[in-house]
Amino acid sequence: MMTKTLEEILGFDPLTYVNEIPGKIKCDFREFWYVEDNEGKFQKKLFDKLTDAVDPPLCKSGGVITQNCKITTINGRVFEGLSYKGDLEGWRQQIIQGAEILNVDLAQIQDNKLVLLTDESYDLDECDISFY
Repeated sequence: MMTKTLEEILGFDPLTYVNEIPGKIKCDFREFWYVEDNEGKFQKKLFDKLTDAVDPPLCKSGGVITQNCKITTINGRVFEGLSYKGDLEGWRQQIIQGAEILNVDLAQIQDNKLVLLTDESYDLDECDISFY
Protein backbone atom coordinates (compact mmCIF):
# COMPACT_ATOMS: atom_id res chain seq x y z
CA MET A 1 0.00 0.00 0.00
CA MET A 2 1.39 3.37 -0.99
CA THR A 3 0.56 6.50 0.99
CA LYS A 4 1.08 10.13 0.12
CA THR A 5 1.92 13.00 2.41
CA LEU A 6 -0.43 15.97 2.63
CA GLU A 7 2.20 18.02 0.80
CA GLU A 8 2.23 15.54 -2.08
CA ILE A 9 -1.56 15.45 -2.28
CA LEU A 10 -1.74 19.26 -2.37
CA GLY A 11 1.19 19.55 -4.75
CA PHE A 12 3.56 21.38 -2.38
CA ASP A 13 7.28 20.85 -2.08
CA PRO A 14 7.67 20.76 1.73
CA LEU A 15 10.93 22.68 1.67
CA THR A 16 9.66 25.56 -0.44
CA TYR A 17 6.54 26.63 1.39
CA VAL A 18 7.42 26.23 5.07
CA ASN A 19 9.22 29.57 5.42
CA GLU A 20 7.44 31.53 2.70
CA ILE A 21 6.82 35.11 3.78
CA PRO A 22 3.13 35.34 4.73
CA GLY A 23 1.31 37.47 2.19
CA LYS A 24 3.84 37.01 -0.58
CA ILE A 25 1.50 34.54 -2.26
CA LYS A 26 -2.01 35.98 -2.54
CA CYS A 27 -5.11 33.96 -1.76
CA ASP A 28 -8.80 34.78 -2.07
CA PHE A 29 -9.89 33.73 1.41
CA ARG A 30 -7.24 35.36 3.66
CA GLU A 31 -5.53 38.77 3.83
CA PHE A 32 -2.12 39.50 5.33
CA TRP A 33 -0.88 42.69 6.97
CA TYR A 34 2.26 43.75 8.80
CA VAL A 35 1.90 46.12 11.74
CA GLU A 36 4.78 48.26 12.97
CA ASP A 37 5.90 47.16 16.42
CA ASN A 38 7.63 50.20 17.92
CA GLU A 39 7.92 48.73 21.40
CA GLY A 40 8.68 45.07 20.67
CA LYS A 41 5.50 43.96 22.41
CA PHE A 42 3.44 42.66 19.50
CA GLN A 43 2.70 39.25 20.99
CA LYS A 44 2.01 40.55 24.49
CA LYS A 45 0.11 43.79 23.90
CA LEU A 46 -0.06 45.31 20.44
CA PHE A 47 -1.92 42.45 18.71
CA ASP A 48 -4.80 42.60 21.20
CA LYS A 49 -4.85 46.40 21.26
CA LEU A 50 -4.94 46.52 17.46
CA THR A 51 -7.72 43.99 17.05
CA ASP A 52 -9.80 45.43 19.92
CA ALA A 53 -9.31 49.16 19.20
CA VAL A 54 -12.58 49.55 17.28
CA ASP A 55 -15.63 48.71 19.37
CA PRO A 56 -18.11 47.41 18.44
CA PRO A 57 -16.16 45.22 16.02
CA LEU A 58 -16.60 45.89 12.31
CA CYS A 59 -16.15 42.24 11.32
CA LYS A 60 -19.13 39.89 11.30
CA SER A 61 -17.36 36.54 10.91
CA GLY A 62 -13.96 34.89 10.78
CA GLY A 63 -10.90 35.52 12.86
CA VAL A 64 -7.44 37.04 13.02
CA ILE A 65 -4.14 35.35 13.90
CA THR A 66 -0.49 36.29 14.17
CA GLN A 67 1.73 34.95 11.39
CA ASN A 68 4.89 34.47 13.48
CA CYS A 69 6.90 36.45 10.95
CA LYS A 70 8.89 39.59 11.69
CA ILE A 71 10.28 41.92 9.01
CA THR A 72 12.97 44.42 10.01
CA THR A 73 13.68 47.10 7.42
CA ILE A 74 17.12 48.45 6.55
CA ASN A 75 16.49 51.46 8.78
CA GLY A 76 15.43 49.33 11.77
CA ARG A 77 11.64 49.51 11.60
CA VAL A 78 10.04 46.28 12.79
CA PHE A 79 6.81 44.91 11.33
CA GLU A 80 4.96 41.86 12.66
CA GLY A 81 2.67 39.72 10.49
CA LEU A 82 -1.00 38.98 11.00
CA SER A 83 -3.78 37.61 8.84
CA TYR A 84 -7.53 37.22 8.93
CA LYS A 85 -10.25 35.30 7.13
CA GLY A 86 -14.03 35.40 7.01
CA ASP A 87 -15.47 38.88 6.64
CA LEU A 88 -12.46 40.28 4.75
CA GLU A 89 -13.83 43.81 4.35
CA GLY A 90 -14.88 43.99 8.01
CA TRP A 91 -11.51 42.72 9.25
CA ARG A 92 -9.64 45.01 6.83
CA GLN A 93 -11.43 48.04 8.26
CA GLN A 94 -10.99 46.74 11.83
CA ILE A 95 -7.20 46.49 11.34
CA ILE A 96 -6.79 49.76 9.40
CA GLN A 97 -8.91 51.79 11.82
CA GLY A 98 -7.25 50.11 14.81
CA ALA A 99 -3.83 51.09 13.45
CA GLU A 100 -5.01 54.68 12.97
CA ILE A 101 -6.29 54.81 16.56
CA LEU A 102 -2.99 53.39 17.89
CA ASN A 103 -0.91 55.53 15.51
CA VAL A 104 1.05 52.61 14.07
CA ASP A 105 1.91 51.97 10.43
CA LEU A 106 0.57 49.06 8.40
CA ALA A 107 2.10 47.36 5.39
CA GLN A 108 1.42 44.58 2.91
CA ILE A 109 3.64 42.54 0.60
CA GLN A 110 3.44 43.64 -3.05
CA ASP A 111 5.87 42.68 -5.82
CA ASN A 112 8.61 41.54 -3.40
CA LYS A 113 8.34 44.77 -1.40
CA LEU A 114 6.95 45.68 2.00
CA VAL A 115 4.60 48.53 1.05
CA LEU A 116 3.23 50.80 3.77
CA LEU A 117 -0.16 52.50 3.54
CA THR A 118 1.82 55.74 3.27
CA ASP A 119 3.28 54.36 -0.02
CA GLU A 120 6.75 54.10 1.52
CA SER A 121 8.27 50.76 0.52
CA TYR A 122 11.19 48.46 1.31
CA ASP A 123 12.66 45.77 -0.94
CA LEU A 124 12.25 42.45 0.89
CA ASP A 125 15.71 41.36 -0.26
CA GLU A 126 17.16 44.20 1.86
CA CYS A 127 15.08 43.37 4.96
CA ASP A 128 15.82 40.92 7.75
CA ILE A 129 13.01 38.36 7.86
CA SER A 130 12.64 36.02 10.81
CA PHE A 131 10.11 33.36 11.72
CA TYR A 132 9.25 32.37 15.27
